[in-house]
Amino acid sequence: MSDSMLNNPVPLWEHSLGDFRDTVAREPMPGCGAVAVVSADLGLALVLKGLHLSQDHNATAPRQALIDKGASLKQRLAPLAQEDVAAFEAFMAAVGRDKEDEGRNSAIHAAAETAVEVPLKTAQLCEAALAMTQQAGEHIEHQFVSDALAGARLIHAALHSALLNIDANAGQLGSVTARDRARLSRDGLAQRADALLTTITDSAGGPGRVSGSESASRG
Repeated sequence: MSDSMLNNPVPLWEHSLGDFRDTVAREPMPGCGAVAVVSADLGLALVLKGLHLSQDHNATAPRQALIDKGASLKQRLAPLAQEDVAAFEAFMAAVGRDKEDEGRNSAIHAAAETAVEVPLKTAQLCEAALAMTQQAGEHIEHQFVSDALAGARLIHAALHSALLNIDANAGQLGSVTARDRARLSRDGLAQRADALLTTITDSAGGPGRVSGSESASRG
């Protein structure tokens, strides 16, 4: 994003991909949390591609239910990119307050709560997206399995990227209990996501796996 994008009230998703990429490369924000959200949303779109195109060929009620679930998750994920930017800016503003300011510590703790909450929500939705992808496996035609698997890997990577923000900010939470709770949630999400991706990958390697020649023929 250029300076005009940083100062522009237009939502992040309404800017061009090139503008977003260039701003990520040069500016403090958007950071890894926002990029994780965008990556997860695009990964989920790849999974939905497999479901939609399979549904076009042979419509079923179970597949439509998965499409509806995936669409809902995609819509819930998208706003978290902007929320991540706002959370980081608020956290940095709190940290930047005068160290003699009596309200500085409480401001940092409050901002840290949001700076942990947003990536936690991102990771939770990524976990739900991976679970949906696992359920979708048998409903995606073999020629679209590579898209769905690529989507699952993007979602998994996005989840772990979001968790890095929890690692970075949990130490600024106001109590040991809050810090321990955040880290416990973080560890559980990482472990469950790893297990889900393993199951998805193993399933994709079965009879429905796309061969190199089939994949190439699809472009």
